[in-house]
Parts: sequence; C-alpha cells; structure tokens
Amino acid sequence: MILGRSLQSNARIYRDRPAVIDGGGASLSHAEFTDRVWRLASGLARTGIGKNSRVAIMARNSADYLVVHFALGAMGAWMVPINFSLKLPDVEFRLRHAEVDGIFVSREFAALVPELSASTRQRVGGRVFALDGTPDACVPVAELIAHGQPRAPDILLSPEDILYVGYTSGTTGTPKGALVSHRAIVVGFLYKALAYGLTDRDITINAGPYWHSAPRDFAALAVYLGGTAIVPEKFEPEQYLADVERYRATNSFLVPTMLQRLAASPSLATRDLSSMRALISGGAPLPTAVKERVLAAFGPILTEFYGATETRIVTVISSQELAARERSVGRPLKDVELRILDGEGRDLPAGQVGEVFLRGPGLFSGYWRDPQRTEASHRGEWFSLGDMGRIDAEGYLYLVDRKQDMIISGGENIFPNDIEECLERHEAVAEAAVIGVPDEQWGELVVAYVVPVPNATVSASELVAFCGERLPGYMKPRRIEFCKGLPRNPTGKLLRRELREQHNNSALAAE
Repeated sequence: MILGRSLQSNARIYRDRPAVIDGGGASLSHAEFTDRVWRLASGLARTGIGKNSRVAIMARNSADYLVVHFALGAMGAWMVPINFSLKLPDVEFRLRHAEVDGIFVSREFAALVPELSASTRQRVGGRVFALDGTPDACVPVAELIAHGQPRAPDILLSPEDILYVGYTSGTTGTPKGALVSHRAIVVGFLYKALAYGLTDRDITINAGPYWHSAPRDFAALAVYLGGTAIVPEKFEPEQYLADVERYRATNSFLVPTMLQRLAASPSLATRDLSSMRALISGGAPLPTAVKERVLAAFGPILTEFYGATETRIVTVISSQELAARERSVGRPLKDVELRILDGEGRDLPAGQVGEVFLRGPGLFSGYWRDPQRTEASHRGEWFSLGDMGRIDAEGYLYLVDRKQDMIISGGENIFPNDIEECLERHEAVAEAAVIGVPDEQWGELVVAYVVPVPNATVSASELVAFCGERLPGYMKPRRIEFCKGLPRNPTGKLLRRELREQHNNSALAAE
C-alpha cells in the first residue's frame, strides 16, 4: 500500500493509454507519466529533498500537480498542499507549522515567496520549484526532470509512512495538519473503487482545486487504476459540460455549490452527457433543495459520501437511496464502524442524536505537532470529526450538524441545518445560514441570515411564519438578517463561525 507502486506495472500494461489530460487537451500516456514521475523524484533528490522532507505545493490544477504528488510519495517526502486563495498570514502559518523544506509554485503564486518570513525562506533555501515558466529565484520543474533518472527511487517505505499533511479548512478554529499515510490513501482508493464500481476503463473529471483532498484523490485514483484523469485548471460550468461530452467522462467529484451551478447551466440540455455514470457529491452536506434540482437535471446518477481528510470515505448513498432517505449520507463501507455517543461517551439507541464516532482502516495518523487535539478527537481507537448525527434502524447515517454549531435555547437542543433546510424551501430564498446568539433569558436565540433569490421580494415576518408552519415553535428564527452572500470556504462549507464573529462585533459596536 504505497502510492506510486502501481506506476511501474501501469507503464507496461497501459503504456499508450492517456493517464492525464490537462485543460488544454495535452495528454501524458501512462508510460510518459511514470517516466516524468521517476525523473522528477530523482531531480528532487539532487536538491536535498528526501524521505520525511516536507514539500509544499501552491498551484492551480495541472498534470504536473499529479506528477508532483506521485513523485513525492515515491521518495517518501510529505506533500503539503496549500490553498492558493488564502491570505499571506494563513499561508505562512501552514508553511511554518509544517516546517517545509521546499515549495512548488505555479507562476502566478511565485511572487508570494519573497513575502514570506525570513525564517521560512531560510528553511526553504533555494528549493522553490516552478511548475510553469521560470519566475525569478525559482528552479523550473522541467530542469529537474531533464536531469533526473528514469527509474523508481530505491527507498524503503512502509504503508504507515506519511504521504501528505492535509490542513483542515478551519471552519471552527485554527487549522490542524492531518497526517495521511500511504495506507490511508490506498485504502481510500480501494473503497472508492468498490463504492462506485471504478475500473481501468473509467475516465474521471474533477474540477475542484487539488489542494483539497477529494478532487485530487479521485484524479490520482484514476491514474492508480490505469484509467484517465481529465484535469481542468478550474471549474467553469460550460467548459466542464463540454469536457464531459468531448472526453466521454464517466465519473466526477463535485461539491454542492458546483452541482447547483451545473443544474442551472443553460447548455445542460444541449450536451451529450450519456457517458456519465456517477456524479459524486462531497466536501459539504448536500442541501435537499439542491439534491432535488440535480436529480431532476441529471437523472439517477447523483451519489453522496461522507468523509474527510482524516477519515477518507466513510459512508456512501446511491441515487435511489438519496431520493427515498432525505438528508441521509448512507451506510458505512466494509470494515468501517460507526457509533453515536452522548456527552458522557455512552452509546445511544437508533434514532437518537449524538456525536458520530468511527473506526476503520482509512483513518489518519494524528494531527502534526498537536497531540492535544489528536487526543481530544479520539476515544481509544474511535475517532470523531465533531459531527452530530443519528443512525436509523437500518444503519443509515443522518448528519444533523457540527457539534460546535448546536444552539441551546430554553434548554432545547437546536441544529441549524434543520432551520436552514426549511428556509431554503421557500421560493424566495436562495440560501440561508442559522446561528445562535447570546440571550440572557433563553441562553441563545436563533438568528437566520438569508440570501434572497434575485429580484424576489420577501419579508422577515413572512419567513418566520413559513418556518412556524413547518417547525416546532422553539426552532423558529427570532430574527432574520438579509444579506448578499454567505461566508463559505472554497469547498463550499458554510463558515458559521464568521457569522457569529460578525454578530458579536456588531453587538460590541452598538454598546
């Protein structure tokens, strides 16, 4: 279970089959891809990068992003993917926390390197590698490859060796660096192949940014299996649909916001998408209203899974089950076990809401340089992402909300997702977010932030009444705030923490 071990056989068996096709249509066969991986690994070794070195990558999607991924894995170095939309202090935090020894950048982000702290630049030294072009003070990847050797690194690796450090999105606080081993990645690959029936004949297209683990994993999985990965630089609905038709793509990972944009695309009805077998949603909960629109637009090929950097894929649900089981994320895969625990760590019966704990062979290896949060997220061998949920009598998991987002008002536990789903069923509501704000009498009050549908007119009292007809009285929003947009991270996860901070700052300013 070592990432890259399959390349040698793939280069023989699927020699001339495309492994990767980039956004411009240029392709690398499996033989060419493998040769490029080996040469890059050899070239990196000449710069001092070796086993257990940490090497960051801050770049848009490209064929060479995947080459870097496999090359670092083959030589035992740890990849540190960096979200390129972050501000400089957030980038600096990750590079410093990971103690990186080098960094790959695409041309547009090369100018950021001189702005890093002196200590980070000193540690990186001259190991700034340019994926495209030759920006100042960068070593071109093409140069490393040109001087590399076309053979696999002769390095002893264990399945428990670390493959990459995945920094969490930080929706509830300071990001954590999850240590993901070769074992965890390959287990995730095999589970995805089983869940979606993927083979060496599949062609995947994943337009999400590769600093996020899911789109990168699905692309790397296609290469691992001997199939083909289409690599768009970024997500554009019209271009995405054209690429599905052009390359006869068979599967794709998309976050809910992408699915929503695709369902609204004017060219959807004119494209031949008959090759697509699975639209795979993940990264954030799939709202019921979006699910219904996507199923209506694409037919019964939509599926959803629950998982994270720390866990890989945990549960999966088919289109037929999605239609019949509102808000379920499915049942656990083979060898994955789930428990629902109360605040005292006791198992709860079917149907009751508690914290979701799991165990299985795809779990991560802890948080880098953070033993306290590693310990806090575990109960023995059982791990929790901090999600609240319930399991029905047939073993289906229903996610309710994040533990940190639960509202306690008048002694009642209220989960924002329930109210958001209700609000988003109103024809004038495009999206909604709900938070709890401090209140002397009730403990917390429910406040809803609502983004109206363009050109729609709706009042706060109308929405409160709408919720009152469909929800218990204690769950009705006590206040409605209209806004132009909601804070989300690049994977589409709602950042309620920012709304709470915004409310608190407004309250202080009013005092």
